[in-house]
Amino acid sequence: MAEIPQREDRYLRAPELLAHAEGVELRCIAWHPNTDDERVVRFRVGLEGAVEEVEEGPTLERIVWMDLDGPQSTPGDMSARLGDSEVWITHEGGIAELRFGRARDRIGRLVWRARGSASAPTLARDAARNGFWVAWHHDVREDTRTADIAKWIALRFVADDGQVFEPTAEMTDRDRDREGVEQSFEFPRLVVGARGAVALFGRGSHNFWRQDLDSAGFSPRVALSDGEWGSRGRWCAAASLPDGRIATARRERRAITVDVLVGAAGDPPELTPADLDWTTDEAEPSEATRISPGRSRRDPARVHGLHTFFGDIQQHSAHSDGVGSADEAYVRARDRYGDDFVALTDHESFLGKRTSPGEWEFLKTVADRHDAPGRFATLLAYEWTGKMYPGPGHKCVYLPDRDQPLVSRDDVPEGRALVAQVRQMGGMASPHHIGWTGCDEPGHDPLGQPTWEICSCHGCYEHADHPLGMRGEHHDQLADVMLRKGHRFGFTASSDSHGLLWHHGESRKRDPYRTGLTAVQAPELTRDAVFAALQSRRCYATSGVKILLDLTVDGAPMGQAIQPARTAMIRAHAQGVAPLARIEMVGPDGVFAEGKVDHDEGVLEASVEIPAYAYLRVVQEDGEMAWSSPVFSGSY
Repeated sequence: MAEIPQREDRYLRAPELLAHAEGVELRCIAWHPNTDDERVVRFRVGLEGAVEEVEEGPTLERIVWMDLDGPQSTPGDMSARLGDSEVWITHEGGIAELRFGRARDRIGRLVWRARGSASAPTLARDAARNGFWVAWHHDVREDTRTADIAKWIALRFVADDGQVFEPTAEMTDRDRDREGVEQSFEFPRLVVGARGAVALFGRGSHNFWRQDLDSAGFSPRVALSDGEWGSRGRWCAAASLPDGRIATARRERRAITVDVLVGAAGDPPELTPADLDWTTDEAEPSEATRISPGRSRRDPARVHGLHTFFGDIQQHSAHSDGVGSADEAYVRARDRYGDDFVALTDHESFLGKRTSPGEWEFLKTVADRHDAPGRFATLLAYEWTGKMYPGPGHKCVYLPDRDQPLVSRDDVPEGRALVAQVRQMGGMASPHHIGWTGCDEPGHDPLGQPTWEICSCHGCYEHADHPLGMRGEHHDQLADVMLRKGHRFGFTASSDSHGLLWHHGESRKRDPYRTGLTAVQAPELTRDAVFAALQSRRCYATSGVKILLDLTVDGAPMGQAIQPARTAMIRAHAQGVAPLARIEMVGPDGVFAEGKVDHDEGVLEASVEIPAYAYLRVVQEDGEMAWSSPVFSGSY
């Protein structure tokens, strides 16, 4: 094993291996933070695994994607090429399709079709068998053929005559219900041995893995990494050496690791004709087929000429310490959950990983590709990861347009400086899981940080001893404490999901993607309109369900300041997705006004004295909740 360490003046990512007669060539993208340029750096990998740097290529402003042909201008997680052959994945109407084609045939041959999401296809030629091995990962369960959380690699063989086969043997160690820290198996790479066996390399949430397939079936998976928490690369590059062994390269937490491993030495695996279309076995309509509450006739925001839209504005992918591709975050929100908007907020610098200009361009390009004004909105965002309390904690940063650079914690380590710089750029920051990592009270600015996340897979941070629970013990950092101190901010909620069942045992739900949602009241469904609603605090938080609510105080909407008065008129309305238990107004001393509920509808109208802040809280009988952004008494 050889390691190429990350250095302060050079960060390496995206390793690729190119086989040749004397060994293999390793190529990586090198980012130089001091000069902010990127280059392709080449290494020679000898037959015994020794690594020698050959050269750094010419300076480039950014490298979005690199394959064996060199730097590319567009992201490639949904397709792969090998010579004149190509495999690609499309998503439409909740259906994922994988197709194989030759010589730019964009119709191609159907290889797999299912209701769910898929990504990261790869190809390997099997000359002896006259065809191609195709691998990819997807979130569709093999037993029920319905979409779930964990992702797993699938294999097909496409013969030169167009027939599609799959291994007769069942894949061993596949467990889509696995709990704990190591879940999923994704981002495959393939090497075909001289006698026809296949070596499969992939990534889990904490490890890189190898699993072989031959005439005896699938071998057990073998871990290539140490299993420690960290941010690793998305794939393990692999190439065959002249003597049949396999060279691999992967980005581990602190280095590019190069290994020379034994080859896949077995005989060809048995094949059977593949079942190509899994969509016919779906029994029940999924949640994604339901009309979004943001477009229902009962939306209370319509009395203001607005609409309520729902979205998850914090989650993670394999670009930091989560799983799955960037594309899948948008596909999942749109097609599976029927959300209206979404943000992918991967850590820009955390646990051995840094985001270079090229990778940031990649992430923005993917967000732009899925943005569809009027139908689905994508926000541009990332997570700035400060030190835990008493440090500034973690904040998500949301930017108004794609021309803004990342503000890294490595350059701006203080929360107040970050918020000031982001505000100057027209963006905004938002702290989250505040009872665990801290709310950064000294860094708060109601304009640069207009909202705080109060509910996620980590629990609810409205107040201590909350019925939804919370991760952490810093009760002096919670929302109610800071509101009573006079700080002003609106409420949002998000999943903060990393794609793992029960989120390492911290999530109160098996599906962590439904542990927090943000709702906005906006005139239209566009990136700009959603951003403006968040910035003006015309937004509210839910525990993961699409409760509709509206609040005005003397005509002022949620999130706004009203003139101090002896009394003010509160008008609130809520529409649950299940029977309601309570609709109530909360202030510094707790509940000060209660409304009436009738099944799934709640109404509160009262003329009362408004305290320094007041917000609407709606509670369903099943325990799900929603919280409006507060209304504040008095100007800034």
